[in-house]
Parts: sequence; structure tokens; C-alpha cells
Amino acid sequence: MSPTPSAATCIHAVGIGRTGAAHIEALIRTGEVEDLLAAPGARFAALLIDIGDEDILVPDDYARSLKARLKSRGIPAERFHYESVALAVPPATALPRLPKGASLPKAGEHIPRAIAKATLGLNSNGADSPIGGLLQRFSDHVKAGEGPSVVLLAYGLAGGTGSGMAIDLARDLAGRLPATARLVGVGQLSHSGDGDYFNSPSQYQAIDAVDTTLKAADNPFGGGFFVISSEQSWQRLSAYTRTGLKEVRQRFKQMVTNRFVADSFMRWAASAGGAHLVRALEKSGGKCTLFDVAKLSHPGVQVLPGEAISKWDAVLQQWIGFVPTYSGLADGFKTDYAEIHVHASRVMQPEMIDSGLKDVIASHYLKNGSAHCLSFHNEFFDVLTAYGNVILPGAGKDDLTGYKAAKASYEQLDAGAKVLEQA
Repeated sequence: MSPTPSAATCIHAVGIGRTGAAHIEALIRTGEVEDLLAAPGARFAALLIDIGDEDILVPDDYARSLKARLKSRGIPAERFHYESVALAVPPATALPRLPKGASLPKAGEHIPRAIAKATLGLNSNGADSPIGGLLQRFSDHVKAGEGPSVVLLAYGLAGGTGSGMAIDLARDLAGRLPATARLVGVGQLSHSGDGDYFNSPSQYQAIDAVDTTLKAADNPFGGGFFVISSEQSWQRLSAYTRTGLKEVRQRFKQMVTNRFVADSFMRWAASAGGAHLVRALEKSGGKCTLFDVAKLSHPGVQVLPGEAISKWDAVLQQWIGFVPTYSGLADGFKTDYAEIHVHASRVMQPEMIDSGLKDVIASHYLKNGSAHCLSFHNEFFDVLTAYGNVILPGAGKDDLTGYKAAKASYEQLDAGAKVLEQA
């Protein structure tokens, strides 16, 4: 019988919109949380908020599955708390900033940031408001845990629902959490396979909002903010197949990329009892940290299953070299600290991957002198998949290539469309 693990940092999460749903699903599905919940005094709370229920149904199913898995392991059910809510698009009469002639979106369509913000506000007012009740029950569960907690608030920077609600929701939540809990933002950048969402006007406004919030006296993200780059994961997968219907293939690749990125971040956040997450937060000093999911290999891409494993060497080196191209960071960004978390099977030469990533990170991003880079190895369950989580604290909005490009998209909008993206 394995020994009972000791209590560690409790990890909790709130997700907003489609991207937030992917991150909640990842944290519940991949298994690390149930191991954390085996510790005495551990608690895990998860909350998912969206407009419409299209992206809520799957996480709901995984939450029910987690409850069953906890029961099978004899872990008390009260250690896990999960709720989700699907809000409705309000009527036009409830939206004072709706430009003349603008039509209301339907659930499942793109929700402009101003409408998402108004939707949250309409459901947050009053002592018996649905959002207020959800946040209070979430916070009460966080308080029930022993020791410190980190609450991750995850959403997509390029969409409207998450980025329109995130700041107001964070301020409401921060006022309810115990002093021992740190609220941390998790905003995922768009990638070039995201269609109209790639470097969208919403992304420009969302990044600006994060930058302003982190500098404000009432900044709710006391633990800091992670900006997740997904471009290299998309690029690595996009060569996977060119057969079949283009529309179906595109949706499949988007789904796989976004799930892979969410899984990668949440696996890392929950690993080592939250120790890696806490250390990264301490190094960030409450500011933005870039979290790059640098995928290096994908089964069936360039090297086929069954071929000599040595054929992967040149492929891995090639994609290690692509990290600066797809990291989402502008030329000239420098930091004095970095972390590399290599995820690979033993046959994929993790030591070579580690060395190659260190060389690339040192030459492109680390300052001379006091710069420091830590690296960690993790054996990945898929023998032909290898990737590195590259963590670089100190990235401001002007250091993100997606900020400048999204700003250009915003400036092309007419006055009415701009109003809809302001929240």
C-alpha cells in the first residue's frame, strides 16, 4: 500500500468561455488532481462560466467521472467541489452600450467583449445573484482547505466571453478568497489556425486590460499572470494531415491543439504538489510570465511510427530551433530567469532536448551575468511525443507579437464595432 501523500498547495481553477472550459476539463481529466486530493486537508474547487452550454457539457461529464474515481479510491467526496453555469445573452434593452443597428449574437457565436461584460454584470447584481452564489460557494470550498491555495482563472485572450468577463470576475472573486489564497490569471494567446480569432481586436483589448489591471492599486491578480503561447503547438500539428475535408480537418486540429496546450499547462501547474507553480509565481513578482508550450514532435509527422528512432534527432533539433520563431515574443525581449520543463520518453533523448532548449533560451532571451535557467525532466506517456514548457517571467504587452498585430486589427474596425470590443 502506497503511503498517503502529505498536504501540499491546493490548486483551484475558474474557467470562462471556450478556452477556460478546455483548461477546466484538462485539470479534471488528466489525473493529477485526484492524486493531490488523496492528501489529508486537500481541497479542489472548479468553476466554469460561459454563455450557452456548448462547451460546458464535456467538462461536466469529466467532473462526474472524477467524483466516481475519488469514490473508488476512498477519497472523501467533500474534498472536490465543481459547478458550471451557462448564461443567456441578455435582451438588447439590457445593454445600454449596444451601438445602433448592431444585432445580438446567439450563444455559441462570437460574443463581443462589451456584451460579455454586461452579461456578467446582469447576473452579478443583488445578494441572490447566480454569479455571486457561485463565487461564494467556490470561495468557501477554498477556505476549507488546509494550507495555502492558488486559484487559476483561465480564459482566452482572443475571444470575447472570457476576456470580457475576466477582470470584473477576478475582482469579485479576489474579495471573497481567504488571505492565504493567491489569484493568478491564465490568458491564452490565439494561434494562426484560429481563423478570425487569430490576433483579433478582442486580443488587443484583452492584453491592454491585463496590463492596466496588473498596474492598478486594486489588482486582483496578486499571484501574477501567465500568458500562454500556443503557436508552436499549432505549427507542429498542422503538418499532421492534409487529407479529408478541409473544414473537418481544421476543426480537428484546432481541438487537438487547444486541448494539448491546456493539458500541458494544467499538468505542469498540478505537478510536484504545486511546487513548480509556486516557484514560478515567486519569480514573476506578480507580473506577466510567458508560458510557451513548445511542441517538438508529433507521431506520424516527418517520422513515421516504426521507423528508426534516430530519424527523430534532426527533427527535434529543427523544432527546438523554431522556439524563438513561434514563442510569441518580440525581438529584444530579455529576462534574468527562465525554466525549461522537458516532457519526453527516454527514447526521445530528453538530455539532448534539454541541452538544445537551454542553448536557444540562453542566446535569445537571457540577460548576461545574473541570468539563471532551471530545467526539469518528465517522462511523457506517448513515446513519440516530446515538448518543452518554456517559462519566461517579465513579458509586458509590448513584448508580445500578438499585441501589435491585434492592435492593427482593432484599428480597422468602425466606431460601432470598437464599442462592442471595449470592456
